[in-house]
Amino acid sequence: MTKKIDFERIFKTMQRYLKKFFKILPNVVIPLLIMVFIQNCFGTNHSVIGIILIFVCMLKVNELKSVKTYMQMSFMMIVIAILASVASLNLYTSVVFNLIIPFIIIYLTTAKQKESNYFLYGYEYIMFQSYPISIAEIPLRILTIIIALTICYIYMKFYNRKEKIDHNLVSDFDLVVYNIKHIKKELNFKIPRIRFAVRTAFILWITCVFMDFVTDRTVRSYWLPLITYSCLEIDNQKQKSKLLSQIGGATIGIGIFIIFFHWIPTNALLVFMAIAFTALFTINNQYLKKAIGTILGMSFVIPSLGEFGAILLRYTYVMVAIFIIAIFEYLRIVVRKIERQIAQ
Repeated sequence: MTKKIDFERIFKTMQRYLKKFFKILPNVVIPLLIMVFIQNCFGTNHSVIGIILIFVCMLKVNELKSVKTYMQMSFMMIVIAILASVASLNLYTSVVFNLIIPFIIIYLTTAKQKESNYFLYGYEYIMFQSYPISIAEIPLRILTIIIALTICYIYMKFYNRKEKIDHNLVSDFDLVVYNIKHIKKELNFKIPRIRFAVRTAFILWITCVFMDFVTDRTVRSYWLPLITYSCLEIDNQKQKSKLLSQIGGATIGIGIFIIFFHWIPTNALLVFMAIAFTALFTINNQYLKKAIGTILGMSFVIPSLGEFGAILLRYTYVMVAIFIIAIFEYLRIVVRKIERQIAQ
């Protein structure tokens, strides 16, 4: 007997999805408009703050209890932007900073209760490196970040005023202060998040320095560290799941890209980005999330690489990122076996 399609259930699911989609949409549109404003007024190299603010609006809205909390977070973001700018000056600064800074970011911004809290700050660090500037331009970058964060705060204060704020949650700044004060206690390599911080720092160091050594600094050259970073997890099972979804999602994303992207006019890319980023935060399926991320990434480089070049480069970086993570995962297993043997 043929099973009847439950149209009512499908309709209700779509209704919930669309409701969530349109609720999230302003949190994407406003940062994208900030990006356009910064780009037109201060230049493309500083406009990346708009993309980062999308993640601020989505990940931090329930934690920003007051102006003080927001200013503290803003101060942290400015410091990270400066460090990223210095790291991007040349190969030598990249070698030094990209080994040390990722570890510091993960160590200072995580705790047992907030294991994934590092993501925003690490993402910001990588993204600002993909738009390199000179030392003389750093004050301008700081100014653009302050302007962007101020506009974003005004928006979040009014649009998200009905959001439930978690007043019991420790702020990121307080967490940083705690980890600095208790460094002797917290900096223990038996703790999983510390091991993860070391592993992530080494992986990002390899990918960032490799990109600096073989390519000019561009958004597309920084696909490798960004893809690698987005696949890393403290929990090994979650990481395996992310790696599988990265392969599947890249394949799906490239397929969708080939079929549909050439129909999108260049002057509609901003609208496309708004829809794609909103969908990214609306859906829960990891394969679809990675597919959307793949499409977004390739849309940035179409003007310079063309469709075939974007597809080939994206899939190559995905496979290289997975290969690097697999090597480190194998080394981790070997080290754990040796540790168990020594303990016996």
